[in-house]
Amino acid sequence: MKIKNLHIYGFGKLSDVKMNLSSSIQVIYGVNEAGKSTLMAFIHGILFGFPTKQQSELRYEPKVGTKYGGNITLETKSGDIWVERVKGKAVGDVTVRLSDGTQGGEELLKDLLKHMDKALYKSIFSFNIHGIQGVSQLKGEDIGTYLIAAGTIGTDAIVKSEQQLQKELDRLFKPSGRKPELNEMLQTLKDQEKELKKSMQYNQTYEKLQLDNQNLVQDINELQEKVAASQLEIQKLEQLKQDWVLLKERKEILQSLNNIGEVTFPIDGLKRMEKLEDQLQVAANQLYVLDVRKSEYEKELTQVLPNKLIAEHEENIQLLIEKWPQIVKWQEEIIRREEEIIKWNEQRKVIKRKIHIHDMSDLPFLDLSIDMKERIRSATKDYYYLKSLQKELDKQLEIENRRLQELENQCINLETALLNEDEYRALSENQQKYISLQKEYQHLQDQMKFIKLAKKPKQKENYLPTVLFYLLFIGFFGWSISTNQFVYMIGALIGIIILSYSVWINHKKTNEHNVSQKNHVLEAEKILTEMNKIGDKGQLFDEQQKLRQQWKGLVLEIENQQTRCQEKEQNVTVWQRDWKKVEEELGKIKEQLGLQKDFSPEQLSYAFELLNELAALDNHLKRSESLKTELLKKVANWECDLKDILGILQIDGLSTEEGIIRLKNSLLKERENKLIYREIINKNEDVETEYLKWKNEYKAIEIAIKDLLHEAGVENNEDFRKRGKDYEEIQSLQANLKMINNKISIENISIFDQFSSLNEVEEKLSINKNNVKNNNEKLSQLHKNLAAVKYEIEQLEDGGTFTEKLHEFYRSKSIFNDKAKEWAKIALAKEIIHRTMERMKKERFPKVLEKAEEFLNYLTDGEYIRLFLKPTGQFLVERVDQLSFEPDELSQATAEQVYVALRLALVEVLQDEYPFPLIIDDGFVNFDNERTKRIVQLLLSRSQTSQILYFTCHQHILQLFPQKNIYMLNEEHRYSMLK
Repeated sequence: MKIKNLHIYGFGKLSDVKMNLSSSIQVIYGVNEAGKSTLMAFIHGILFGFPTKQQSELRYEPKVGTKYGGNITLETKSGDIWVERVKGKAVGDVTVRLSDGTQGGEELLKDLLKHMDKALYKSIFSFNIHGIQGVSQLKGEDIGTYLIAAGTIGTDAIVKSEQQLQKELDRLFKPSGRKPELNEMLQTLKDQEKELKKSMQYNQTYEKLQLDNQNLVQDINELQEKVAASQLEIQKLEQLKQDWVLLKERKEILQSLNNIGEVTFPIDGLKRMEKLEDQLQVAANQLYVLDVRKSEYEKELTQVLPNKLIAEHEENIQLLIEKWPQIVKWQEEIIRREEEIIKWNEQRKVIKRKIHIHDMSDLPFLDLSIDMKERIRSATKDYYYLKSLQKELDKQLEIENRRLQELENQCINLETALLNEDEYRALSENQQKYISLQKEYQHLQDQMKFIKLAKKPKQKENYLPTVLFYLLFIGFFGWSISTNQFVYMIGALIGIIILSYSVWINHKKTNEHNVSQKNHVLEAEKILTEMNKIGDKGQLFDEQQKLRQQWKGLVLEIENQQTRCQEKEQNVTVWQRDWKKVEEELGKIKEQLGLQKDFSPEQLSYAFELLNELAALDNHLKRSESLKTELLKKVANWECDLKDILGILQIDGLSTEEGIIRLKNSLLKERENKLIYREIINKNEDVETEYLKWKNEYKAIEIAIKDLLHEAGVENNEDFRKRGKDYEEIQSLQANLKMINNKISIENISIFDQFSSLNEVEEKLSINKNNVKNNNEKLSQLHKNLAAVKYEIEQLEDGGTFTEKLHEFYRSKSIFNDKAKEWAKIALAKEIIHRTMERMKKERFPKVLEKAEEFLNYLTDGEYIRLFLKPTGQFLVERVDQLSFEPDELSQATAEQVYVALRLALVEVLQDEYPFPLIIDDGFVNFDNERTKRIVQLLLSRSQTSQILYFTCHQHILQLFPQKNIYMLNEEHRYSMLK
């Protein structure tokens, strides 16, 4: 079984999604929240029902207003199965449609899925990383059990259930325990029973009263049985009395049946005989009518016998008649062709005059191809282009030459205003020297201004501060002498010395500034004298510089203009070369088209079209003349055939049209006769068939009558009717007997023979009534005695302690019995699970182990070669070096590979019985690269027998699968739809 395709109407975030999953292995890739889990839940939901609101599973109802549900197409050996499930009651409303049109609901789907539910499907055919990683989360002693469960039923749920049931049993009862509930309750009952027995010793009469009570109850029961038996006998006798008349009539009917004896007669024999006799008469009448019809048809056949000559040549006559419309068309075509030939010849003459062609012999050999048309178009285009370009180039060359002459005139005029080179050089040197002296003079002026500015403030501050400091130091020196402060005295002396040195230095600098100022004035006067001698000719120099710059610009522009003139001359040269090529090409074209050399190039395209038209006309003429000749030949042949047929039929002296009409009428009449002849033959055959049918019917009816006589054991119809009356009498008696038997009971029939008359029945009925009356009186007395005994027992039990202890004992015993029943139910359930697991270990697990060994050997590259289960239930894995390991001794990755091998082996073993798709959700992310490649190769090989859907969010795994088997869930499908 394969999931061929699916359509999600609305499920979770997915809306209006269609997917094709027809590949034997389909990898579905998507990032987190792309919709992989939603897609898996959709597959489970459509096949096994949506989760109810009471269940903990997600229902994936759409948040927006889309339809909840979808459909899946399953591909099976018996054809495609379409399954649709939408929102409805409980798990949804499902519709199943088979390839043969059969339609059903949930029951049909369960039959198709072999009554597998969602939990069992997930445990066997659907596993993910959580199931694989569950191996590493178990204790050492539980790993083996987990792997055994994976190899037998696909999940450890049943093992966990067995363990849970064992915990419940241990909670309720342990053989050697004290804490469990049943152990405590049992001990309590024993204690209560001891206390009850002690209390009973104080009631010595209690046992005697109990014995009397039992005897009285026994006597009452015996009397009640007797009364009941007597009442039952009374009822039987009353019924017998009531049915006495019917029983007597029944006896008389049996006596009459015995007197008639056994009669053999067919069921509804008389009616069947009457019906057969009527049918026999109808058949005889029909045979007579059919004989009359046969003779009438034979007479009609002699009147419509076919004409042999027309019959022999019917095909040729029909062919001639059918061709006649075509012959008429051909004759019209011949006339039309003759008119066309005249018209086309006139058109040829006109065209020849237009293009001046007299010799038409070369026309078939002229090049009138599309290539020639393109050549003409290109050549004439170049011709027009070059013709227009010639004027443009001449005009441009004239403009450029004129511009060059103007520039040369401007250059000559400018050269007359320029100084010669020596004069310009002398002017340039004098001007540069003048500018240098001017800068030097300006520099001296700036220095003199600086000296003046530096000298003015010093003249203001020269004396006052100095005098004040002198006075200060002298006063300080005098104070230090008067006070004998030698340290201060020395400081004052040092200050006076420093101040004196400063005054001397300032005086010296002032003298130097005065000398420097005098030197600068002398030098400035000297520079000014030299400048006046040279004179300022800056204006003349600037004018000469501008003229020289203009001259250089004109020279450069003249050179550029000369270049442009040369380019224009070169363009003219190129044009002359291109013009020559175009003239040569046009000459070749004229020659190839058979035109004169002086033919105008402007008319080449028109001439080409006319030549094409002329060639087409020539072709039309040839075809028309050929077709005309062929049609004349066909018409002549047909007329010859017509003449031959008319001669055979001895029809002479008629025109073609009259001969065709005569042939049509003769053929039509012959066909009408033939149809009538065939119709009569068919009717005659139908009559023969009908006659044979009625004849067989007549014989069959005679045989049926003989069979009826044989069944009745008589020779003729009269004896048959007599036997039938006896049979009807027996049937009437038996019907009355059956009616009587229905009204009376079988028991009364057996009792009836015991009595000779009704009086005996009444006497026995009276005796039984008296017995019931006496026994009822005895019962009344015994009930009184029993009530007295019970009252005395109640008085003893109401004594206080004994009654309370007795009540408590029975209450505890009742609670103990309820708990014991609960323990028995749990023990029975645990035993059923245990026996189921043992049966699976013996029947299914060996096959699974054999396959799992093969898969594990391949996954581990031959490192682990064998899996086996010891009689003690211990699960072992054997390595290639013959060492055996318990599951908890293996690495996590190896234990997970053992789990995967067992799950895949279980699917393989169950494939014939349950051929369902296998769904894996990122099951191998903990495997290394090599073992990942191996598990992928194993899945690819397993996909030949069962479909595999592998969901993943890891891109590196995609490289291991064929590209065509990968389905991408892109980013936008998180919120809208699948790709």
